[in-house]
Amino acid sequence: MALVDGMHHVTFLTDDVDRLTAFYERVFDATKTLDMTEEGVRHVFLEVGPTTVLHPFQILDGPALPPAPGTMFQRGRLDHFALLAPSEDAFRELRRRIESEGAADGDVRDMKTMWIMGFRDPDGFYAELIWRKPDVSDAQTLARAEWTTVELS
Repeated sequence: MALVDGMHHVTFLTDDVDRLTAFYERVFDATKTLDMTEEGVRHVFLEVGPTTVLHPFQILDGPALPPAPGTMFQRGRLDHFALLAPSEDAFRELRRRIESEGAADGDVRDMKTMWIMGFRDPDGFYAELIWRKPDVSDAQTLARAEWTTVELS
């Protein structure tokens, strides 16, 4: 019996919930299912998949947030999250949309088990897009030094 059916939501802070929401709606076809203001904060639910919700909060009268740091393992308790594309075609389309937003963080890398591409949202938060290759086990994942760059047109 499975005890967990995936992750429901990831919560993070933003200085501009409308700008952030618009980005995820444009790029990931996110659906806003909640938009609530209470106790000095505004927060939204952005469905980006059948079981995945992004839950950004904007503190309305608080101090400005510091810029998002860029170095892995120096980003705080939540270093990054990765969104899973359901197919290679979906990955390619999302890559196109991310690049058209100027949000791509680098090349598409092949880890043997998956393709991975980093991007930064409008707040500078680092996230990743993943496409898991079918029928390749996690045990076959290559060490970082062995990753290759995928040439996509």
